[in-house]
Amino acid sequence: MLMGKLKRHFKLIVVVGLLIFLHYTRILAPVERLLVKAGQPLYNKFYEWSSSSRAKYDARVNKLDKDARISDLERQLSELTVANAKLQELEGENQKLREYLNFFDTQKLNYLLARVTAQENFLDAAKYGQNIVINRGQKDGVVPGLAVINSSGVVVGKVLAVADNSSRVCLLTNNTCKLAVSILNQNRTIGVTEGDLGLTVKINFVGQTEKINPEEIVVTSGLETSIPAGLVVGRVSQIDNNQNDVWQNINVEPLVNFDNLGVVSVVLP
Repeated sequence: MLMGKLKRHFKLIVVVGLLIFLHYTRILAPVERLLVKAGQPLYNKFYEWSSSSRAKYDARVNKLDKDARISDLERQLSELTVANAKLQELEGENQKLREYLNFFDTQKLNYLLARVTAQENFLDAAKYGQNIVINRGQKDGVVPGLAVINSSGVVVGKVLAVADNSSRVCLLTNNTCKLAVSILNQNRTIGVTEGDLGLTVKINFVGQTEKINPEEIVVTSGLETSIPAGLVVGRVSQIDNNQNDVWQNINVEPLVNFDNLGVVSVVLP
């Protein structure tokens, strides 16, 4: 058996050596050209398949790289958006603080800055009872009945209830929020504001003999001992002086954006 294997290996070596000899002596050149020509279509097909497979592989790799890059860019964009929002919030708050300082520099008022921490019934306007909660309370000297203003000095509402470190403030549009006011007309007409359906403000107890004009400014009257006179409340927007009624119906447009209250100030007595 061993001798048989050696004979086969010897024959194979002889054949390979003969083919190499015939190749270098160019005797097999016609046969080789014929074989190359016959195998060219198969070679071309193999080359096309190889190139297509390589292109598909490169495209798949590129797509994965692009998807990863897009995902990374989207993550960076989200992070930058969050950072930008925080910066804008801080800038807005700083601007409000600067406005407060400018306002109180020109007004001889004691005040206490406070942050709005919650807005009650914000999504349920049907209750007509919007209140805000601020982070100042009894420990800071806040008591019920104090006026709360925005950075322009316009009245936002009035302190309702006080805890140690927080307070509830009724907004002007709250129908339970009452405020003694004066209209800056010739007679300095006085009345009491009341929230109207959570949307606007009306003035009660103004007699029919009083001459009221649209666009006249409404301010606090000073008749409440804990609220100074002259704080701006709003502007007269509509008057209904039906002679059959005892009182005129006066609507006031508040000069406050109640949806954008981040920082407010409690006016101390």
